[in-house]
Amino acid sequence: VSEKSEEIISDDLILPEFDFMGTRGFIESISKQINASYENNLFDGCAVLMRRLLEILLILSYEKQGIESQIKNSDGSYKLLNGIAADAKTNSTLGLSRNTKDNLEKFRLVGNFSAHKIYYTAKRKDISGISQEYRASIEELLYKSGLIK
Repeated sequence: VSEKSEEIISDDLILPEFDFMGTRGFIESISKQINASYENNLFDGCAVLMRRLLEILLILSYEKQGIESQIKNSDGSYKLLNGIAADAKTNSTLGLSRNTKDNLEKFRLVGNFSAHKIYYTAKRKDISGISQEYRASIEELLYKSGLIK
């Protein structure tokens, strides 16, 4: 029995490879999965992965700034993405651009709908309609998290 490859093949339609290569293995893998799921019409999967990457990069950006306590619960666990995004919009130390602040909720909702709404299925336009702003915000967070310079 031959093993199937785990290589993720994509054409970089959502996130260009040069944005995330050389960061961390799990960031590279999630980014490739975002592209591959979009390119293979797996739009719900793409939306959930996009939400996941956003959450990870926000947390890493807070950690890089040394302000992660601002997005943690009293037990030390991280808040849910809605709490993190709400803080990120007003956090002057994090210092997100106006465009990223304005789009955080849109990115979060697309992923939430795909993960939690029973009668919802994402369509190509749901992803393509936010892909340029998403890419710009992810690139900003890659810089803020110190993963790229």
